[in-house]
Amino acid sequence: MEEEKDERKEEQITQPVVTEPILKNPLTGLPMAKEKEDMRPFAVMVENEKSARPQSGLDKADVVYEILTEGGITRFLTVYLGEDAEEIGPVRSARHYFIDFAMEYEAIYVHYGGSPQAYSDLKKYDKIDNIDGIYDSVTFWRDKTRKPPHNAYTSAHNIMKTAQKRGYLGTLKIEGWDFLEGKSNDLGPIREFVLEYYRNYRVKYAYDENKRAYLRYINDEPHVDRRTGNPIAVKNIIVQFMDTRVIDAEGRLEIKTAGSGTGYYISDGNYARIRWEKASRFAKTRYTTEDGRELRLNPGNTWIQIMPIQAKTKLDLN
Repeated sequence: MEEEKDERKEEQITQPVVTEPILKNPLTGLPMAKEKEDMRPFAVMVENEKSARPQSGLDKADVVYEILTEGGITRFLTVYLGEDAEEIGPVRSARHYFIDFAMEYEAIYVHYGGSPQAYSDLKKYDKIDNIDGIYDSVTFWRDKTRKPPHNAYTSAHNIMKTAQKRGYLGTLKIEGWDFLEGKSNDLGPIREFVLEYYRNYRVKYAYDENKRAYLRYINDEPHVDRRTGNPIAVKNIIVQFMDTRVIDAEGRLEIKTAGSGTGYYISDGNYARIRWEKASRFAKTRYTTEDGRELRLNPGNTWIQIMPIQAKTKLDLN
């Protein structure tokens, strides 16, 4: 009897341990929930006027684009997949060139109103599934502690519920980033730098050794999340220079998203000069190093700073 017990004990010890494969978020290279596999991401227009700060949900986004709109004001396009944000906003109106970046991920595009050209594109291109707060107030709510139009909010739960109802969901293999571990392609250290968009839209990034990420500042004030009060930390920063010009009396802009140009990749306290190429409006942007290799990112969130070619930058890289 004792021998049988010993044999069973030995069998239990020698049984191989079966573990589920780690599911990685294609937009961050970090682990994410199994149920999000092949899920379609969504992209939300988030305001950045002074009255809109601090915003909610920027810290939960996998990828964030900061781009100029009229009047020298920047706005964010926030792309979500890995994390569920309970509050996102304030949500503001669409601009046609923001759609170009949202479609790189075949994302569900979420906005509250839009410019004439943005509405024209949304009507023209059937592949752009969008949720507009002007016509769909169920997905959004108004925060009475803030004045309109800076008080429209939504959440990941509300967006996904509406998307499912409209048939926007389904499986999707996202073409994400290539990731690496550790430093690569670094030309030199960079602990702090400033991006000047226009007057009161001065962005500073300062490297935090403990977090191994850059903390964001707006006009030298910490850029924090509204719900948590925590500063926004960014692992990867891409500075991308694009042809930008004013096209009408309202000050609306045209940004030439298709084409090629230069920029910088900044991560882990180091930077690299890069080139970018976008074959067409909705094509995926390709980033390469100076020697022609495809850019690989460190695992983590990514902020892409779209800057005018003539923008004044204080990167102190020489």
